[in-house]
Amino acid sequence: MRVLLVDDEPLALRRLEILLSRRPWVDVVAAVRDGHAAAKAARELNPDVVFLDIQMPQLDGFEIASILSQTVRPEIIFVTAYEAHAVKAFEAAAIDYLLKPVEMERLDEALGRARTQLASRDATARADELEALVHTLRGHDGEGHPDLWIRDRNGRMRLEKNRIDWIEAEGDYVRIHAGARSWLMRATMTAMEKNLDDHQFARVHRSAIVNLRRVARTAATPTGSKTLRLNDGTEIRVGRAFEGRVNTLLARPIS
Repeated sequence: MRVLLVDDEPLALRRLEILLSRRPWVDVVAAVRDGHAAAKAARELNPDVVFLDIQMPQLDGFEIASILSQTVRPEIIFVTAYEAHAVKAFEAAAIDYLLKPVEMERLDEALGRARTQLASRDATARADELEALVHTLRGHDGEGHPDLWIRDRNGRMRLEKNRIDWIEAEGDYVRIHAGARSWLMRATMTAMEKNLDDHQFARVHRSAIVNLRRVARTAATPTGSKTLRLNDGTEIRVGRAFEGRVNTLLARPIS
């Protein structure tokens, strides 16, 4: 179980780290002290569970939980010195609410709930992925457009591949970017590459696939490598091993 700790009190962070270190199946991937660092760590490290203090400067725990629910969607366990926030915490879909100083028995209860929830999510995700794979292998919607089926907070949604701007690798997942939104999908870059039209999409880096129709310009970096700038301003580095193929693809008309 991958765990992220968020608390502006160093002693509280350290206590949680010590308690969690007694559980060999728990991996504390980071311990941070503010909301912006929490959001960044969650995006980069993809934790299963976030232990989250409520009263913090800049962003409070509820604001952080809202941000995380829109991106990486970890399980949230609030940790606070005050009982007054309990109702709001569960309204925010937290799976537990621990009072400081956290005791080992209560921590084990919270971890047990997290394990149960994660196991349930994994089973649901596997079923969804299998169903989505069936839809994807069929290859088209009623109008004949290729599509992907993506799991979001409300179930599954269909995304036309033509809407995809680019795809990046995130551990065992890929993040699909389309306009102002993005979604995580459990898949490999190789599988995604095989499932996309190679006349429209290109692998430009081991961790990036780009819709060539979204490329606005190319540029060279001071080190001599190439970057692609998309219509929305996103810049993506082209891997050395992919430069020749990318040059060839960009030089031909895109149908």
